[in-house]
Amino acid sequence: MRSIGQGTLLIDFPLYLHQIGWNAISIGTLFSTSLFINGMLSFLFGLTAGKYDKKRFILGFQIILIMCATIALFTSNNLLLGGVAIIGGFGRSGIGGSGPFAVIEVSWLNDLIKYSRKSAIFSLNNSLIFCGMGIGTMVATIPEFLSKFVVPDLAFRLIFLTIIFWNIICFYLISKVKSDPISQADSIDKNSEKEKKINKKENKNLILLFAMNSLNGLSLGFIMPLLPYWFKLKFNSNAFNLGIIFTISLFMTSLSSIISIYIVKKIGAAKTVTLMRFGGLISLILMISSPNSLLAGFFYILRSFLNRGNIGTRQALVASITRTKATLALSINNFSQIISLSIGPFITGIFFAHKDYTTPFIIGAAFQILYLICFYLFFKKFEV
Repeated sequence: MRSIGQGTLLIDFPLYLHQIGWNAISIGTLFSTSLFINGMLSFLFGLTAGKYDKKRFILGFQIILIMCATIALFTSNNLLLGGVAIIGGFGRSGIGGSGPFAVIEVSWLNDLIKYSRKSAIFSLNNSLIFCGMGIGTMVATIPEFLSKFVVPDLAFRLIFLTIIFWNIICFYLISKVKSDPISQADSIDKNSEKEKKINKKENKNLILLFAMNSLNGLSLGFIMPLLPYWFKLKFNSNAFNLGIIFTISLFMTSLSSIISIYIVKKIGAAKTVTLMRFGGLISLILMISSPNSLLAGFFYILRSFLNRGNIGTRQALVASITRTKATLALSINNFSQIISLSIGPFITGIFFAHKDYTTPFIIGAAFQILYLICFYLFFKKFEV
């Protein structure tokens, strides 16, 4: 349910900021700040979540989102709007996550499923998230019609009603879920020499995960957060056009998440992720080389299908690199990606301000190549 609202904001929020006078550098700075702060909070909450009820953390975030959306509904004050955007993660949530609580949400799900079913369940979960975001991007076309009857600023602000509505429903549904954690590991003798060696190896894996995933974050930071804005600046696409493109891409990504379950069974998790994301990288190059929005939209849809449909598989792989520290591994995974990702939007905004709509994506592609090489070499020994 929450992903529906996030899908709407993914399209409409940067366009709304543009409508009320924000420039490319200001929007990029806002998204960079939002990502950085959310990354720091995500790591902090991920470290402490194991000591408390994870369900309460997630319910708390629903309340925060409702409050932020209510403030944004009633004011377009730059300071207030920027503040609630940072707290709520408005407009930059490409995977419909729970802001700084996303890692807790995934960790909570990890606690509730058996090891042998992780990849399939994570993929199914992400399929539902992308499907919800697809519905949300359909809703994102509404301001284009409303602007014929009310001032454009108000037409965009009304989208926050959907955020309030869907998060109230989400709060209710989550409150009804019963937590019954499944033990993921056998009893461990922490004082044995064998256990100390294994623990040392797992800690090394966590350090390597941080370094490797920072490359992924750097790559995505130059590409994803300002992508709707890129369509607006380069092709003058409006909310309706973008809504169609992103709706199709998200539904296709939802389908891809299901397909990836079967591909993993055939060729393995690490190879599935590497091949699919390499295909997404080629699609990105074709997208930025496209002469019109129709062709660019087609290659973006293809990129989304290949690049994001394996998120569930990646989450399962990350959770598998330790036996009893899944929450820590997921926290490091999320933290390293978001912190490095926060660098990109600010720099991309500067390029956009100088009408350079290609260089940021080339930089992102270069980091993605490095990441894919490291990813396969690291994860080929793990299977889920």
